[in-house]
This record gives sequence, C-alpha cells and structure tokens, in this order.
Amino acid sequence: MGTSRQHIESALAESGATDVLFSQRGHLHALAFRSQGRQFRIILSAPRPPGNPALPGEAAIWSRHESTSKTLELDARRLWHAFALSIDAKLAAAAAGVATLESEFLAHVVLPGNHTVIDELEPVIASSYQSGQPPLIRTATPPLDG
Repeated sequence: MGTSRQHIESALAESGATDVLFSQRGHLHALAFRSQGRQFRIILSAPRPPGNPALPGEAAIWSRHESTSKTLELDARRLWHAFALSIDAKLAAAAAGVATLESEFLAHVVLPGNHTVIDELEPVIASSYQSGQPPLIRTATPPLDG
C-alpha cells in the first residue's frame, strides 16, 4: 500500500497536481488533489473482514484471525496496486492528448456543494434505467457577458 500510495503522489505531482491528500476513515480511503483549476476526490473501499462467527477454542480463533489479517493485507495491496495503475493510465492518456484530465477523472470532479459528479449522477442514472426514460440532466447555461 505504501509504495503504491507514494507512486500515486509522485505521478500526480509530476503531472502538475497540487494539494495531494490521502485520508482514511474506517475502511474508506480518499485521495484528493487539485489540477487544471479543478478539485478531484476519489473514494476507495478497502477490503473488510467478513463477519466472525463464534468458533470454539481460542487457537481456532487466533488462527482464523491471523489468516484473515494476511488475506486482507494482500487484498489491500492488490487494490492499491490496481489503483496506482489506473491513475497512471489516466495521467498518461491526458499527457498524450488522447483525453483531457477532466474527462479521465470526470466522475471524481468535486462540484460546488462538495459532492462529486458521480455522487450527483448515480441516482439519476439508476432512476433512468429503472424507469426506462432518458435521464433528466440539466444543461448548463453559459454565463452572460455583460
């Protein structure tokens, strides 16, 4: 996790991102940064242990806990490695001109009100699929010059 996190921080800094911040609350991890006049926030859900049913005997409980802990650590490493690869791919696409940084991270753009694009659009998309109707997405009106 540490190496991948450091790699992500370095890659973002090299791409011109500023204010790179990692935080954690329980099993949720967040990456936030600023770039090209936008704020971005990505939330990851780390692997969690399954519910621990009562097992007879402390040795069995310890063995299971140790095994679960190792499995969770490996799962967390895989998650962070995949996350680092996805960040690299997005930054490479933007650097090569294949896409813009904003289009690559669009779901994670922080809007006024501190919600991300995905926070706002997920319920709209779900409702659209459920109803079979096109989504009702407001179109932005350009500012008036004046």
